[in-house]
Amino acid sequence: MKKFDIIDCLTVPQQEYIETIYLLCSNHEHAHTKDIAEILNVSMPSVADALQTLAKSDLINYQTRQPVTLTEKGETIAKNLNDRHKALSDFFKDALGFDKEYSEKTACNIEHVVDEEFKSRISAFNDFLKKEKDALNIITRFKKSYESF
Repeated sequence: MKKFDIIDCLTVPQQEYIETIYLLCSNHEHAHTKDIAEILNVSMPSVADALQTLAKSDLINYQTRQPVTLTEKGETIAKNLNDRHKALSDFFKDALGFDKEYSEKTACNIEHVVDEEFKSRISAFNDFLKKEKDALNIITRFKKSYESF
């Protein structure tokens, strides 16, 4: 039976808000509504509505006209999303040979629909590939053969 994950209860836009707040807090220790709106390309009223919903779920600390921060629960979700993104991006780049920009963009789209088990397996597989000499040869041959298409 699959372990329950709170991320599964969040919509993709809610996850994107949490990620954006996490990014802004990583750089400035807090986020401002205006910055969130600019990054997500949404209106200020939309941001306010989303932040109120996230605050009711105890994922962020939010009061009108005050900086926004993540709660412990919100930070845990943000870190999990970040881990999913990194695992996917690394796999696309290292194992499949996509360039960094494509790998990042694709990881952003997929990270919201994979669960923890999938992320763990992709990470473990990518680590395995990096350590195994035969796997590295196979990856190199795959990348070269794919370039010929």
